[in-house]
Amino acid sequence: MEYRQSSETLLHGEFGVYPSKGIRYALSLTHTGLHIQRLVPKPEDDHRLVLPLSDMVGCHTLRSHSSGDMFAYFSIYSYPLKKKKVTMGPSRTRQRLVRTFRVDEESEYNRNLAIAEKWATAIKCLIQEIPIGSETEFVPELLPRTRRLMLLVNPCGGRGNALQQCQSHILPMLTEAEISYNLIQTERQNHARELVQGISLEQWDGIIVISGDGLLYEVINGLMERPDWEDAIKMPVGILPCGSGNALAGAINYNAGFDQAMGSELLLNCILLLCRGTVIPMDLVSLTTCSGIRSFSFLSVAWGFISDVDIESEKYRHMGSARFTVGTMVRVASLRTYRGRLSYLPVLDAHRPICRSITLSPNGSLAPFQRSQLHRTISDIGLCEERNVMYKRSSTALDTNELPSFESPSPSSPTALHSSSFNFDSLSDDPSYQDSVYSKDLKPQRHHQVNGPKDDLLPSLGQPLPKNWIIVEDNFVLVLAIYQSHLGADLFTAPFSTFDDGLIHLFFVKAGISRAALVRLFLAMEKGTHFETECPYLTHIPVRAFRLEPLTRKGIITVDGERVEYGPIQAQIHKGLSNLITGSCKVRLTPF
Repeated sequence: MEYRQSSETLLHGEFGVYPSKGIRYALSLTHTGLHIQRLVPKPEDDHRLVLPLSDMVGCHTLRSHSSGDMFAYFSIYSYPLKKKKVTMGPSRTRQRLVRTFRVDEESEYNRNLAIAEKWATAIKCLIQEIPIGSETEFVPELLPRTRRLMLLVNPCGGRGNALQQCQSHILPMLTEAEISYNLIQTERQNHARELVQGISLEQWDGIIVISGDGLLYEVINGLMERPDWEDAIKMPVGILPCGSGNALAGAINYNAGFDQAMGSELLLNCILLLCRGTVIPMDLVSLTTCSGIRSFSFLSVAWGFISDVDIESEKYRHMGSARFTVGTMVRVASLRTYRGRLSYLPVLDAHRPICRSITLSPNGSLAPFQRSQLHRTISDIGLCEERNVMYKRSSTALDTNELPSFESPSPSSPTALHSSSFNFDSLSDDPSYQDSVYSKDLKPQRHHQVNGPKDDLLPSLGQPLPKNWIIVEDNFVLVLAIYQSHLGADLFTAPFSTFDDGLIHLFFVKAGISRAALVRLFLAMEKGTHFETECPYLTHIPVRAFRLEPLTRKGIITVDGERVEYGPIQAQIHKGLSNLITGSCKVRLTPF
C-alpha cells in the first residue's frame, strides 16, 4: 500500500524552463519526489532525474513584469547532497539547487498562474506532510497559515559565528520555506529564560534556538516558570546547531536517518528538517539539587570525567567542538576518581526499543518584548504581509533580467539581506508595545520558581529511598544520565534512546579502568559501538529516577552541559512533557 502511494502520480505536465533555451521537460510529481524528463527527439538522448522530496524546502510562484509576457513560473528550492571537490571531512555536503519552470500552455497569464499555483500547492503539501492524493483538488486553501517562529540566537555560542550562519544559511532557507520569523539576539545568561516567560503563546508556532544545548535549557525552564506552564511547555521547540556540543541536533539528525554530520553539514540538515516542521513529543527530566532548586532537563546529567571535560574546556571555546577533544586529552592525562553513592529505580521490564529514526504575518513590525536595551531583533514580519509580496521579491531576478541561480555552494535568499552584517534596530521603550507580544497577565519573572508535574517517584532529598531502589556506593570515573541518543554531535552515546521512550539511560564507569581503555571507549562512542567493547568497568541501566550523592568534597555536576551546584541531586523522567520540532518521525531498528 505504501509503495503504491509513493509511486502514485499526483500531477503531470510539460513545461519550459527559465531562462528559456528552447528545451522542454515533462514533470511527474509523486509522494517521494519530482521526476524530470527532458523531451528530446531521439530516445538515446533521453535525460531523466529525480528531485527527492526529502531535499526540498519550498516552492514559489513567480511572474515576469515584462510587457506582453503571458507566462507564469514556479521555482523549487532544494538542498541535495553532492560530492565535495575537497574530501576533507564528510565526502558529501548539501548544495542549493533551484529549478525554475515556465508555464506556457495557456494564452492568458491568469490561467498559466493557476497551473503554477496548483503545482506549488501540491509540492508544499508534500513538504509539510499534508495528506493528498491524485484526486485532490490542489487549491491554496489546503495549506495551513504561514508558520511564525521566534528565533533566539546566541552570538557567542561555539566559535561565535551564529550570526554569520543566520545570514548565509538559516534566514534564506526559512524564507524559501515561507516561514515568518523574528530573530532576537541574546546578550547575557538567562536572557532567553526571561524572554519566554512573558510571551503571548498564541502569536508563535515555535521557539528555535540558534546556539548550543545550553540556550534550549534556558528556554525550557523559562516556559516551566510561567503560571500557564502546562500550555507553555507544549510550545514546539527546536534547535539549529551553532554551539560546541550540539547533542540534541545530533539526535535530530540521527532520527531523520541522515549520516552523522558536524559543522555546516549538520546545520544544513537541521534547517532542512525545521522547514518540514514535523513535531513529536519529547521527555523532560525534573531535577532537584541539594538547596531545593528545581529545574527541567532535556539532555543529560553528568558527574566526573564528562562534566570535568565540559566545564574545564571552556577556555578552548574558540576552537568550537574541537575543545572537547583537547579537554579529553588533558583530563585523561590526569585521570580523577570520585567517591559517591548512586541510587536508582530500575525499569525491570525495559526492552531494547525500536529507535525512531508556522500565520499570515500581521501588519507592522514586531514590538519589543520588554522595556530593556537587551532585545536586539531582526524580523521579516511586516516585510511579507501577504504571500504575493514574497513572490514579488522572489521574482526580482525576472524583473531586472537577472537570472536566478540554478546552483550555488551556499544558499541565497529570494529576499536577500542587503548588508554584509546584521544591524539590530534599537527598540522603542513605549509600554504600549508590550501588550502586542506579552500576555496581559504574564510579565517576565526575575526569580526562578519552576512549576511542573509532581515527582511522584521521589521522596525529598535526605529522606530514605523506597526498598525497590538499588544503591551503589563506589569510586567512579564518571556517572552519566542521558535521555537522548547523542551526548555530542559526534558522540553516539545511547543508540537505543528515543525522544519519548520514558527512560533515563544511566551509565557509570567505575574506578580501575585504564587510560587506554577509557580512550577506546570514547573513540567507539563516536560510532555508537562502545557496547561492543564489552568493557567490564562500564555499566548501563535504564531507569525512571535516580539520586546521586557525591562523597568527594570537590567536583563538577552539569545539567544539559550547564554547571549546577555541587552536592546531592535527584531526578525523575516525565514522558512526553514537551514538543520537539524534528522534521521527521521515521522508524528504524537499531541493534543493541
